[in-house]
Amino acid sequence: SKATVSVLNWLTPTGRHLTMMSKRSMPAVSQRGHSLSADLEKYLPKLQERWVPRDQLEEWHRTMKAEEYNRRVKGQAVRFLAADMTYKVGWVASWECSLGESGQDNLLVDAGMGATEIVLLRNVSNSKFEKKEVSGEVLQKLQEVDMQKTSKKSFYSPQYEAATREGPPELHPHVLLIGGDGKAVGQEPMSEIVSKATAEDPDTPRGPMGMHMQNFNTAAPDANMISREGTGTAQMVAALERKKQASHDDERWLRSLLEMTRALARNEGKRGGGVSKPYYCNQVQQVCKQAVDIIQKENMLLRLRSPMYVFGDIHGNFDDLDYFCDKLIPFGEIKCSAASFLFLGDYVDRGTFGLECTVLLLTLKCLAPNKIHLLRGNHETPEVNGDVNEYGELSFKHECMRKFGDKLGEPLWDAINRVFRLLPAAAVVDSTIFCAHGGIPRYAGGVDDRLQLLDTPDFPRLPRIQSMPGVGESPFIAKCRQMMEDLVWSDPAGAQDAVDAYGFGENRRGTGLKTFGSKAVDEFLNKNGFTHIFRAHQEKSNGLRISDNGRVVTIFSTSDYVGHQNGAGVVYVGDGTIRMIIKQPTPAIDAWS
Repeated sequence: SKATVSVLNWLTPTGRHLTMMSKRSMPAVSQRGHSLSADLEKYLPKLQERWVPRDQLEEWHRTMKAEEYNRRVKGQAVRFLAADMTYKVGWVASWECSLGESGQDNLLVDAGMGATEIVLLRNVSNSKFEKKEVSGEVLQKLQEVDMQKTSKKSFYSPQYEAATREGPPELHPHVLLIGGDGKAVGQEPMSEIVSKATAEDPDTPRGPMGMHMQNFNTAAPDANMISREGTGTAQMVAALERKKQASHDDERWLRSLLEMTRALARNEGKRGGGVSKPYYCNQVQQVCKQAVDIIQKENMLLRLRSPMYVFGDIHGNFDDLDYFCDKLIPFGEIKCSAASFLFLGDYVDRGTFGLECTVLLLTLKCLAPNKIHLLRGNHETPEVNGDVNEYGELSFKHECMRKFGDKLGEPLWDAINRVFRLLPAAAVVDSTIFCAHGGIPRYAGGVDDRLQLLDTPDFPRLPRIQSMPGVGESPFIAKCRQMMEDLVWSDPAGAQDAVDAYGFGENRRGTGLKTFGSKAVDEFLNKNGFTHIFRAHQEKSNGLRISDNGRVVTIFSTSDYVGHQNGAGVVYVGDGTIRMIIKQPTPAIDAWS
């Protein structure tokens, strides 16, 4: 802009304010003090949701790197002491550490009315704003954002948005071949399959009554692959096949690992199901390394889109897991699935096939990282899944040692726990459904930065979720550890359970663990704009339970759990609905019949 900009330097007892006003944008009459229109006033609650106090800003400043801090504060609403000694509310445009006095940080704040102020961080207020301190222009920005979101929802589905972000679709050079019995045969090169007996070939071998005389794949291939317009495509297909060959070769060993894992599970780990155990352990070590490369790049708080199948505890029940995968993944090919899969943790312990369940999920994750999402549960940590005294033969560590011996089993257990430590802690589906293994983090008043803390890149990937007795750690690590414990260990409070003023109570599972009641659920959902909480962690007779006025859904995806006659539940999210799927338990055998 070529408009003249004047800078007013004004010193107050609390610090320096620099107020910059553009002559071109300065209004003739200030809107301050005028009543807000009804259309704008309805945005005050949304403005309150975006408001952050000084303590929150300072906490972010201490725990974040400069670039991340600048991204975090941008677009937040703050209340600050302005140059005219009045309080205003505005949007943070950016953070500038070089504009103020030595050692002081400044926020560039847009408070409407044509003014942009550079305010010392210490002049941001901790107190909530009043309606009279808000200009109409500040609320108009919320109105504009709301209108843009509404417009986008009217025209674009989430699938379309995802497709446009990822670029145009690319022709894949391999064909998923389905046999006459309806089972997947495998993936074959396009040039070997698609060119044979196409609709344009008049020489497809046929017998009397139009029946095929020979196998489809024995038909003569069209070597030239010429289209109806006479345009050759052989070179294009060959280039695609060369481009994808390396990744196809990588997938081949992963698919082989899936088959070996199913063979081991069918034979209960005895005689290896025809699989060499040293070779299998080596392959599992490799898939763990590949999974580490993928998962360590993910955020601790995943943001996902439907359609989505959500699973609760697995606990080594390979039969149920393989059954659901067979029914929900078309043709057994995860890359052909329109829906994604979110697992809420507890893959091991208390079941016979914790290793096979984990390897199956990690292999699918490596095959389709954007289709399979794995969260951490309270059993994905060595102090739990390595506790042989507590779980005995149903301990994951004992399982690894029993199936593969000390020499192979313990390194395998270590490798899988190195993957477990990296797993995300929570996920949000469609910006409305919060998902975690146990529940929501505790809150005891003050600045509510629970999800902001989890969403920072500095949130640690803890090797152990529970702290070691007598081992000191920084306040930041201790705070993160407590949040992880809440996310994986907490439960909904019962109707008669005592809770504090914020809706949290003591959990019978152990000292320091929490339950969350209806008030805690209300506050958490309202603060973050969510509608539901999906969690696992508790066995339910039919695998599912709905509580807290339909807002909390508990999912337990293993039937016949430790000999109980319970069902396995899965939840589908898609097309604007939440649908329940229940696999009933195996019928009990009457010992008296």
